[in-house]
Amino acid sequence: MNLRAYLVVLLGSLVALAAAAVAPPRAAVAAGDEAALERGRYLVQQVGMCINCHGSGLKGAKLDFLAADLPAAHFAPRIAGLPHLTAAQAVTYMQTGLLPNATRSRPPMPQYRLHHDDAVAVVTYLKQLR
Repeated sequence: MNLRAYLVVLLGSLVALAAAAVAPPRAAVAAGDEAALERGRYLVQQVGMCINCHGSGLKGAKLDFLAADLPAAHFAPRIAGLPHLTAAQAVTYMQTGLLPNATRSRPPMPQYRLHHDDAVAVVTYLKQLR
């Protein structure tokens, strides 16, 4: 995939996520709630299209479409099960873009600013994946 095509995909993903982030607030969801799982599945699969970078099963993937000399992450980590973040850390990350060590993910990972309920739904969905 060339840089222009990559930028088009990234821009489309950001627009879709921005639309989801400004959606009217829903009632808070409890972990394991079926509605939260469905909302999380929708946001991960249809809006964020996480599989495009994080690979099949969201188990991590090399980002072959990036030029080797770009100052970017060249591997998307496993997000199925969120093995490197607690649920609270992951919700904070999805709302602020900040990792627990106060850094941000490297491009091409978007810096999300999800509404709390949507962040909880995404984390609920990802945590139950194996």
